[in-house]
Amino acid sequence: MHKKLLLLFVLCLFMCAAGSAKDGTPHVVKRFNLYNQTGPIGPITLYTPKRSGMFRVNTFMVITVGNGKQGYLAGVVGFTDRVGPGQVDGTSNTGVYTANRGDAISGTIPVPDEGGQPLTFSVYAQDWQGAQYNVYIVVEEL
Repeated sequence: MHKKLLLLFVLCLFMCAAGSAKDGTPHVVKRFNLYNQTGPIGPITLYTPKRSGMFRVNTFMVITVGNGKQGYLAGVVGFTDRVGPGQVDGTSNTGVYTANRGDAISGTIPVPDEGGQPLTFSVYAQDWQGAQYNVYIVVEEL
């Protein structure tokens, strides 16, 4: 009887440990909402991981006030891997035009990052004067 109880206890203990283990699915580590931006940004720190790994940076930029010009805004994600600092476009295209309200662009960018080195985000702009935009960012650890 005692052996069966001990075996049941050990089985329950292993099940609890297995249930709390990381299952390999991405999980959100940081969310950003930058409202009513009127020009270039950054670089700003999105997240500084404690250990090295792969991260997915999801960005969405939308023009909230157009300026009627063919200017553009381009998001850039900065990271540091084993080779050193690097940058990659934060959106699926080079940028979003500032002319019309409602124009938008998004991107899902996987990047490596060394522990203790920040993931950053910048917005480069050309002919942006008079336009406003919002940026939404979600960082996931893969």
